[in-house]
Amino acid sequence: MRKRNTVTALGACLCACLLLGGCFSFETAKLSSCGDEIVYVANYGWYLFGVFPLATGNAREGAKFPTVFFRNDVTMEKIQGRIIRYAEKQGKEMHDLTYHNHDSVLFNIPGLDFPLPIPYILTYRELQLSGVMK
Repeated sequence: MRKRNTVTALGACLCACLLLGGCFSFETAKLSSCGDEIVYVANYGWYLFGVFPLATGNAREGAKFPTVFFRNDVTMEKIQGRIIRYAEKQGKEMHDLTYHNHDSVLFNIPGLDFPLPIPYILTYRELQLSGVMK
């Protein structure tokens, strides 16, 4: 009975990590008025004590699985690398780069108006970078 409870708890934790795991997104939009292209890249993940990555978005090109475990892909170098490589493939340059960095030390569940009292144990980190490709 005890072994079954342990397996059930591990399964529940794995499902929670998959559902709440990190996500990497790369989006583009062409401006019909001037022909420029807006590029938006974002990645987020969950960390233990704000240092050890648990689940982050997979920032590798051509990744088959959107989430990676125990690897820190929520870094400006990885986000910037993806956006610059995309611009180089298109033969254009990036201009007007803007970034947003968000760190949360309290565990927030989307849809709830209050954080759970688990400070600094499970933390959330998100990076966004956008620019205009000319």
